Amino acid sequence: MKGFNYEFLDELKNKNDIVDVASKYVVLEQRGTNFWGRCPFHHEKTASFCINSSGQFYYCFGCHKSGDVISLVRELEALDFNDAVKFLAERAHLPLPEIQYDDEKAKAQKKEKERLLSLLKDTALFYVKNLRTAGAVKHRDYAVKRGLSTETLTKFGIGASLDFNTLPKFLEEKGYTKEEMVLSGAVDVKDGRYYDALGGRLIVPIIDAFNQVIAFGGRLLEKADFAKYKNTKETKVFSKSNVLYNINNLKKIKNERGLNSVIIVEGYMDTISLVAAGVENVVASMGTSLTKDQARILKRYTDKVYISYDGDFAGQKAAIRGLEILKDEGLEVKVVALPDGKDPDDVVREGGKQAYDKLLADAKPLVDFKIDILRRTYDVKKIDEKRKFVASAIKVIRESESAVEQEDLLKTVRDLTGVTLEALKRDLYSEEPINITPTVHQLETPVESEGSKSVKAARFVLAAYLFGWKFASDYDISEIEFPLGVHNEIKSYILEKRKEGKEIRFSDLYELFEDEYEEELSALAKLDTAENKDFDKQRYFEDCEKALLKEKTESEIHRITEMIKSETDAEARKKLTLELSTLVIKLNKYSR
Repeated sequence: MKGFNYEFLDELKNKNDIVDVASKYVVLEQRGTNFWGRCPFHHEKTASFCINSSGQFYYCFGCHKSGDVISLVRELEALDFNDAVKFLAERAHLPLPEIQYDDEKAKAQKKEKERLLSLLKDTALFYVKNLRTAGAVKHRDYAVKRGLSTETLTKFGIGASLDFNTLPKFLEEKGYTKEEMVLSGAVDVKDGRYYDALGGRLIVPIIDAFNQVIAFGGRLLEKADFAKYKNTKETKVFSKSNVLYNINNLKKIKNERGLNSVIIVEGYMDTISLVAAGVENVVASMGTSLTKDQARILKRYTDKVYISYDGDFAGQKAAIRGLEILKDEGLEVKVVALPDGKDPDDVVREGGKQAYDKLLADAKPLVDFKIDILRRTYDVKKIDEKRKFVASAIKVIRESESAVEQEDLLKTVRDLTGVTLEALKRDLYSEEPINITPTVHQLETPVESEGSKSVKAARFVLAAYLFGWKFASDYDISEIEFPLGVHNEIKSYILEKRKEGKEIRFSDLYELFEDEYEEELSALAKLDTAENKDFDKQRYFEDCEKALLKEKTESEIHRITEMIKSETDAEARKKLTLELSTLVIKLNKYSR
């Protein structure tokens, strides 16, 4: 059970209903006992993602991913198994038991991760202590210049790197190896010299949702030819694409007071300035383009997101990519229009929270923002550019599902271009809207076309037991020899549960088996989520069972035949011949 006992994982999954968890990431529609939505793992316009609520597992007919609630969180939050369990335990307010490792490799990986996190925590404390020393005058002067109070510096754990040499010496004295220093990202090495990766900078620790320091950002104190801001490199505990700066404080706000919305800015200094001014519901995308993983994280905290990137035109055009990702995750998105050349930090330093609140109140919905960007991209006074603007604007307006909103936007385009409303409407409705309703996925053939007949038969027989199809209780699975090792392991699980008188649950298999069996589990999951009302499951089950028993018998006949050929003892040959006769009778029975 990957470090956790069965009883704990059973309780964890019972207290984290997969439909409730998935609904934080996917808009779901119930049809019968199943729930359907657009797959969160790949881009699609038609709902192919199915959650079997009774079985507590999911399957996507588009990308063929499947899993239970732990698998879902692992994928969507980009977590390893143990962190996904930790995430769900926290969600359900369950105390986390100590992890028991049987695998030496897993033990070593856990130890390495703990060492890196410990090193990063010690490094953060080292930087904080530095900020109070005589050598950090320039750092403190810069903080004052940026309007960062002592309270703000403390809240965000801001510190100082005084030079390139003292950090490696400090960490060595704490007992960390040079290899660990480099693996953490806090220290770099060149030509055999180990040095502080952010030497001389004002240091901002990057903290995850579990209040663990996982990386650092550094701000230069004066102008230079290289980057003002620098993050430590990606490591085993830090990946920029699935981290949001200030997520730890956002989580605290959500737990204590709740959240109506979240503001996303470009960098940690903008975040710090806004929070210091009293705008607390802010995170930053670590200076990278917004990613799907970050959008999924935001979905956990709110349904409404304000994107507040710098006020230059290039930056606002780039924001559209992030907006599309947020929209695809089912979030309501608005854009804060900042004055040209200004960033959020400039706004609150010049006008305080009141000035920024006004910008929030005037924030534009995504579709209006797109039209505005197009207006600024094309010169509608030129005939060819006006046509390009109209064509692009029509595509944008078509994305809206509100007839009232479409009408308003068409009027905006009419006023900008002089094209009649009737002509714009003809263009708008010239294409059929894309179907976004759930599709009924049927089993055109009872099982997957991939693989041999025996593999397909094995899957169907196992599915009957795993998904509790009523007729399966009348049959004995113990006599069947399955073609794949994984199938026989699943058979052992079924027999063990039957012997103990316990419930057979397909979702258990996602923890029992390693990731290399993922494809096989997905093929099994499809058999219970696909629909085919005209298909006689019991009859097909009986055919599959016969086919497997026949294959096993044929294999035995071949083995005995070869033994008879090589046997020289008459009595032994007689016994083998009798055994062969019995097998032939069996084979005739299965062939009928």
